Amino acid sequence: MTVIRTAITALAFASALAQAEVPSLHASPAPLNIAAVVGIDTARAEVVQSILESGHQRRVAAMEAIRAETETQLAAVLNADELAKLKQALPPPPRPGDGGPKRATAM
Repeated sequence: MTVIRTAITALAFASALAQAEVPSLHASPAPLNIAAVVGIDTARAEVVQSILESGHQRRVAAMEAIRAETETQLAAVLNADELAKLKQALPPPPRPGDGGPKRATAM
């Protein structure tokens, strides 16, 4: 009887684990209610949100441009095989949301 109870408990535990939702490591934080946090009307909050999103898009574009320029400079010094070996040895570039201080906004 104890073996059956143990087996049923193990199956129930395994089933619960299989159904559990694990948050993604790269999930975006919940949207910030700027109007409530700052104490402004919705129209101004939308302008603030637009400014924050624009700044984020510019940062992403700048990082991509820097990455491309670095790649071009490295290709001028290394041959294709050497460049491939270097890329393999380097850690992958950080993705948005990895590391760095955590803030409530995209500033």
